[in-house]
Amino acid sequence: MTTADVERLARGLIVERGFPCTLLSVTVAATGWNIMVRAGTGALVRFAVSSQRPIAVRETIQETLETAL
Repeated sequence: MTTADVERLARGLIVERGFPCTLLSVTVAATGWNIMVRAGTGALVRFAVSSQRPIAVRETIQETLETAL
C-alpha cells in the first residue's frame, strides 16, 4: 500500500460513516503510517496504523475514529 492508498481508505471511510472530522495528513512511519485528522470540535486526533492488508488498515482506522470521535 502507498500513502495515497491509505488516504483514499481514510477519506472514504470518513464519508461513508459520516465521521465528524477532516483528514489532515497521512505520513510514512517506520512500521506503517501516521494519520492526523481534525475533529468537528477542532481537536487534533493522531494515530498510527501498521502496514498490513488494506482491510486491516481500514478496520484500524474505523475503530480508532469510532473511539476518538
